[in-house]
Amino acid sequence: MERIKAVAKKEFLHILRDRRTLIMIVTMPLFQLMLYGYGVNNDVKHLATVIYNEDQSALSRRLVQSFVQSAYFDVVREVSSPGELRQALDRGKAKTGLHVPPGFTRDLYAGRQPQLQLIVDGTDSTPANTALNTGQAIVQSFIQREGLIPVQVLPIDFRPRLWYNPDLKTPFFMVPGLVGLLLQILIPAITATAIVREKEQGNIEQLLVTPIKPSELMIGKLIPYIGIGLLIAFSIIVAARFMFHVPIRGNPFTLFSTTLLFIFVCLGFGLLASTIAENQQQASQIVMLFVPPSILLSGYIFPREGMPWPIYGLSFLIPLTYFVQIIRGIVLKGLGLRDLWEQLIPLMLMAVGIMTISIKKFHKRLA
Repeated sequence: MERIKAVAKKEFLHILRDRRTLIMIVTMPLFQLMLYGYGVNNDVKHLATVIYNEDQSALSRRLVQSFVQSAYFDVVREVSSPGELRQALDRGKAKTGLHVPPGFTRDLYAGRQPQLQLIVDGTDSTPANTALNTGQAIVQSFIQREGLIPVQVLPIDFRPRLWYNPDLKTPFFMVPGLVGLLLQILIPAITATAIVREKEQGNIEQLLVTPIKPSELMIGKLIPYIGIGLLIAFSIIVAARFMFHVPIRGNPFTLFSTTLLFIFVCLGFGLLASTIAENQQQASQIVMLFVPPSILLSGYIFPREGMPWPIYGLSFLIPLTYFVQIIRGIVLKGLGLRDLWEQLIPLMLMAVGIMTISIKKFHKRLA
């Protein structure tokens, strides 16, 4: 343990003396926060939708079909209770939920203006805006097609509701995912370049002639970067809270424990890049190779629902895909570990897999 602490202390002091690394750690989170705090608007179709149809009449089924035929809403499931509808939205299985109350057709023909509720997941402002606008247009078109407007007052009391982000504030959607994006960029980059630089300077070989073991050397060198990752995550979340008023609805322990898991994945990528690269430039190029797919395919900026299915399938191989869902679920929806297990399990498998491969290659490289 003392040898690990000594290596960790040495690495920490080396980071403090490295101006380039310090500039990246200090300036990039702030720059990216300001840049991505303002969103990119996209038109999106095929929003996953759950249907809670308590009326089950021919008219209500035609109304549901109107939503499906618009190509903006894809019915992924029909539920039988409000709890199931809420769970589907909580866990990200659906972006919208359409609730047709009992007696909908009877009240409509009796002139009692029945309620029709479209519940929209507001954590992502772009699909939410699309759902609201197209939902209202679909209902109005359906009313006219069915000949239900003898007067100017709408016969259906259509009440869409936005959950999690009622005002559709773009920073609520963009900023939480920025934690994962910066960790994906910074942690592998500084880890890989630091280890490769040590190899170029011959410092690792000098350490190996001491009583320290290769495993102790590796652990000691990685510990400071774990701390840096947590510091980056903490600084972005605090800045987002005060600059953009992003609410933190989930448990802080859940937030930082899942962030720590993602940091291990990022460290694994950095360590793997250091075993492949022969110099610092190669290490940076290898790390940056994974950045564009992570930004474009993870759902951080562009909704994955609008992607062609081969690209959509490829996005499941990107760790940021899962972490974006995790951190948005915790920050905006207040979800716990039990609600996030479908994202946590793949991330755990990635962490174990990439760290195992990286450690073996690191030991082989040292040998």
